[in-house]
Amino acid sequence: MKRRSILFTKLLSSVMFLGLLGCGNETSTKKETVKIIVPYGAGGTADAIARKYGKIASEKFPQYEFVAENKTGGDGFVASAYYQNINPKSKELFVLGYGNAYRHTLGKKYGTEQVPYDLNKILPLATIDDRTWIVYAKPDFKVENLLAKAKEGTLKMSGGNPLSDPHLALGSLLALENGKVTVVGYDGGAAQKQGLTSGEVDVFVGTTQAGMSDVEVGTIIPILAISEKGYSGFKNPSGKILVPGLVEDKHPALDSNKDYSSSILPAGGFIASRNGADQEWTNKVVEISKTVWATEEYTNWIEEIGLNKFEVYSSDAQALLEDANNKAENAYKLLSGK
Repeated sequence: MKRRSILFTKLLSSVMFLGLLGCGNETSTKKETVKIIVPYGAGGTADAIARKYGKIASEKFPQYEFVAENKTGGDGFVASAYYQNINPKSKELFVLGYGNAYRHTLGKKYGTEQVPYDLNKILPLATIDDRTWIVYAKPDFKVENLLAKAKEGTLKMSGGNPLSDPHLALGSLLALENGKVTVVGYDGGAAQKQGLTSGEVDVFVGTTQAGMSDVEVGTIIPILAISEKGYSGFKNPSGKILVPGLVEDKHPALDSNKDYSSSILPAGGFIASRNGADQEWTNKVVEISKTVWATEEYTNWIEEIGLNKFEVYSSDAQALLEDANNKAENAYKLLSGK
């Protein structure tokens, strides 16, 4: 009996030891959650990009679990105000859109609106989204109608709030034609597109991704690309089409003697951290972003939805945003007549 008891005790000890090893392995593989704060609603381009970025980043860096979290309101202002107050040491990232930066700069300098956050508290680290703005309309609406309604003062658009980057782009262009546009505010690209299809607005200025499937079935049409070259990534029910641009492939309704290039503003955005975050963490985010861009899954997907492959990191990203803000200010002066 004594020998059997000793053997049982040894066996029990072995089982407990293996159990402890299992617990140790479970602890060692525990992931650290990293939130990606998305200032816009689910289903829009920024949301889709954050989720794709997070998925690939989680696969490539298994010590982290990247989770997108939408904080909507004020066309990005609510999320920006939230993010400026988080602990810089926390591992939360932010999708910083150019539009948020433009409205912040104009609001602070010209008093165009109350801005509840300080852009200097948000640090862009890597571009993850570079887009071409497309002017969409219903099938019976042309650029000639756009210009006529703008000159009458009756044109309505969706695409962010007043002085968002879509408004600055189209509004400054129309100012060169002695026209103007009224912005009807919606939260996120999906709602902005719905404003067009429901007839509440005349045009929707959005990303290529936002309208691609609708263009393919013919419910809406792209009438103008706010870019130097025309955009050739769309298909309609008849096949591939070229959407005229502002410099090369200029739409024939636009004045051939006018320079519309000042309306071509950087669009899209960055993955950002809180200013004051640990250098080790910001370096890691840059490393993660470069790794995401290096995957075929990300670059091929970016191409599929009609966005541009454009990588800028660290101090270059911060300089890019500063330059973009200067361009936005010039567009505002043109739009407002100041």
